[in-house]
Amino acid sequence: MNKRIRLTLALSLLVSIVAAPCLVRGQILAGLALERLGLLSLSGTGARPVAMGGAYTAVGDDVFALLYNPAGLVEIRDNEVSFSLHQRSDELTNFHRPLTSTQSNSSTTLGHLAGVYPYPTYRGSLVLGFGVFQIGNSSFESVKNAYLSDISAAVENAYIQTGTLYQYCFGVGVDVSPRVSVGGGIAIWDESIEFGDEINYADADSQAFWRDDVSLDLDGVSFNVGILVRVTEALRAGFSFTSPVWISLDGEGVTSYTGDYTGGGGWTTDPALGLIEDDYTLPMKWSGGLALTLPLLTVGADVSYSDFSQTKYNGLTIRSDIDPGKRQVLDAVWSFRAGAEARLPMAPVSVRAGYAYVPLGLSSVEELAYIVDDAPLSVIADFETERARQFWSFGIGGVVDRVLALDAAVVFGGYEKTTAGAGGAAFFSEKRDVVEFVVSGAYRF
Repeated sequence: MNKRIRLTLALSLLVSIVAAPCLVRGQILAGLALERLGLLSLSGTGARPVAMGGAYTAVGDDVFALLYNPAGLVEIRDNEVSFSLHQRSDELTNFHRPLTSTQSNSSTTLGHLAGVYPYPTYRGSLVLGFGVFQIGNSSFESVKNAYLSDISAAVENAYIQTGTLYQYCFGVGVDVSPRVSVGGGIAIWDESIEFGDEINYADADSQAFWRDDVSLDLDGVSFNVGILVRVTEALRAGFSFTSPVWISLDGEGVTSYTGDYTGGGGWTTDPALGLIEDDYTLPMKWSGGLALTLPLLTVGADVSYSDFSQTKYNGLTIRSDIDPGKRQVLDAVWSFRAGAEARLPMAPVSVRAGYAYVPLGLSSVEELAYIVDDAPLSVIADFETERARQFWSFGIGGVVDRVLALDAAVVFGGYEKTTAGAGGAAFFSEKRDVVEFVVSGAYRF
């Protein structure tokens, strides 16, 4: 599939999941499903790591080391319990020449609830940690409107999805020498997802309405290992490896199809029930980072790599089923994160800022779905990135009476991608803007 060329793929996204999960022709749509579920852009939580842009592989010295680098658990000296609340607002704007629609969605969820226990030892440090962490948010709303002049038809796509992805994490960190620590952990993935997909299609002869309501349970497992090296008193290096993630999607969907003829009369089909039993394997992830800690300043930077082209869907590599070369539709992604924390000299207060560059891992976009011969069809195209996915963050935190830490953070950013028609003019664009607020508290005893 060449750049800027739109191709039509029989079967809509949800039909491919519900009605024909084993067909090779559904492979490209399986990649689109991963993006919609947020599995290609996990965000994490916690006010301090969020405020520092997620640059935490070498910085982490609290419960969030369970997510970023379990070797960082050894830096914890006291028993600690912590929690956070996470509020996210999404604004999704779709432009389909010449129509534009914008939808906003907001959700407030538990960010995390976790605890750590430093086990007394005669030498070094041994720390156990456990907790539940929000690592992604699947909630959003999307509406696309278009007039198809070549067939004199109007179409509207409406899609609403809700869900929050959590990990139940268990980990341990231990000193193996005065300068080197190692750690490991296991994560159980869990999410309940609800979504509805509608197609309203009207031409000169009739108006048709197609809807699919789907309920899914996502379950998965992965493990991570890490190492933390104290290069000098002020400089630390961290490395983390996350295994492939083995995910299963189980659920059911109900599809309905009705319509009216312009000259009178119409049709109603019996609702069709489909069962969903799909398996994904997400690729391993490598992360490395450096942290410089001075008396009043900490600076961190991370680089991570995931080759999403290795993702498996029901045992098959996800490839374009409408491209003669059967090329892969998911890409390898390098991400970069940086953050800083400045501590005020006269008070136990810190201010933070961060930046994250997280490229899109999917090369295709669904421009539109409409109905032909009583069957949904999806128009799939490659896109050009007009605005790369990146985020800026800020935060503040303080300690009350040496035992209670309170932190807050805000992060904003997004992306924009377009496809082009004849002459190179923008034909379709998708713009997504995200604002997140996180508040955290930790009690040390």
